[in-house]
Amino acid sequence: MASTRDTAAGIESQGPEGALPLGILGIPKAWWLFCVFVFAVKLLLLWLDPTPKLFMGDSGAYIQTALKGWIPEDRSYFYGYLVRWLAVWPHSFTPLLMSQALASGVTTIVFTLICRRFFELSLTLAFLFGFICALDPLQLVWERYVMTETFSLLVYALVLYWSLAYLRDRRLWQLAVVQGFSVLLIGFRMSYLLLVQACTILLPVIAVARCFFPVLRKRLEPRILQANLFAIGVTHLIVSLALMFVMHGAYKYANGRLSHREPDYLYSTGDHLAAVWAPALEPWDATDPRFAEIVRNGDQFNMRSLHARNAQQYAQGSLIKRWREIETDRRKNERVTRETAMNALRRRPLVIVGLAVQTYMEYWNLRLIWKYARSDLGYGTLKDEQITMLAEKFGFRPAKNLRMQPLSLLQRYFLAVWPYYFVVVVSPLICAIATWLSRDRAFGLLLFFHASILLVVVTALSPQAGIRYIQPISLLTLLGLAACADWVARRAQNWRRTRLPDPLVARNAGARPG
Repeated sequence: MASTRDTAAGIESQGPEGALPLGILGIPKAWWLFCVFVFAVKLLLLWLDPTPKLFMGDSGAYIQTALKGWIPEDRSYFYGYLVRWLAVWPHSFTPLLMSQALASGVTTIVFTLICRRFFELSLTLAFLFGFICALDPLQLVWERYVMTETFSLLVYALVLYWSLAYLRDRRLWQLAVVQGFSVLLIGFRMSYLLLVQACTILLPVIAVARCFFPVLRKRLEPRILQANLFAIGVTHLIVSLALMFVMHGAYKYANGRLSHREPDYLYSTGDHLAAVWAPALEPWDATDPRFAEIVRNGDQFNMRSLHARNAQQYAQGSLIKRWREIETDRRKNERVTRETAMNALRRRPLVIVGLAVQTYMEYWNLRLIWKYARSDLGYGTLKDEQITMLAEKFGFRPAKNLRMQPLSLLQRYFLAVWPYYFVVVVSPLICAIATWLSRDRAFGLLLFFHASILLVVVTALSPQAGIRYIQPISLLTLLGLAACADWVARRAQNWRRTRLPDPLVARNAGARPG
């Protein structure tokens, strides 16, 4: 029997009937038409909503990287160089926005290829979910912002694609490609770091488990030879870890050289953790008596409040600002806050878990979610010199008060589809169901781990619920829903085959004898 696995970028297998006409490079014309359609939709929306948007201070940090080469201590910096190439040099944000629209289109195509090649959706169903992905509000709105979300999501989609390819084929070079894209991913957005580190171990483990346990393999797939499989799995795990340490070490070294500091991922991780976990800190967690005294007097700046955690890092008179006024050595300052936060995690892990649960429950509070969604679209007041700089360097003059500017088409769309966000925050459950229903359960299991880890990041490591934070989880949600829809379609097809009579048999049965 001929294999139904797609042989060219998730292509529909060609049978004697209903074969798709091939275009250039052996790719069916349906795929070319779909790609053209996706890019046409993206460019049409750009024409309808062409105004650049800012989210301060993330956008401000990236613009400073583009203009001066300044490396922020609390976020990744790759996107700042894209702003330099695509906005500073042309003296306009328009090429940047156009590039982001096209990058989002590529993300949609990669998503559709994953649906077709790995989850084996029918071509019609894959195109349908690809179109839904193209209209995902958590992708569309950020295409207009001077923010890293669009490019980082494209790289994440590529990481996911090659991770699935590795699970299927178990090739070391695919593992190297995953690690290469993973370094690029954290260079765009450091919030993926925990996921990248976890999947360095998870990918070889799932690949080996897929061979040992038939329940994780593709249904009706022949038994996989298990000779020396354990040794191969250990080898792949060692190689995966080695690749991560080498590539991440190179990233940290480059970050240190550019920042003129010691090699590291970021330089305010301790400040961030201490602020996010501020309600759980106790004076005896601190490794410096001066910081312990600040924690002891936390009631003076509302340190125990769940909703004041973001202010603990950035507001004047808060936890971190007070500590920086006392300890001016930034390296020591960071070390003390990091050690204090980790002490709280080791001594009272359930309290930290409780903070994560409370943050997660905020996603179910309609009033808070609306508030956070509205603030995600931009808040704060620009200084006169910032407005002048934007006008001179980019030919763009925004409203001084970002909250007072009229909502654009995509911003209104982002706010109007708020019920969808309740679906996204149960993504691990959707991916768990997809794991059981998928043709190849190892693929669904990978989606489940990705969704779960990312949800931990946006709850345990974030100061508040934020719609912007769940953008990558939305991509996993759509993949999980696509796998479930494929199962429903297969069940319906099997029902029609078993319940409906064959037209030829029915015609012969009704024929008169002789």
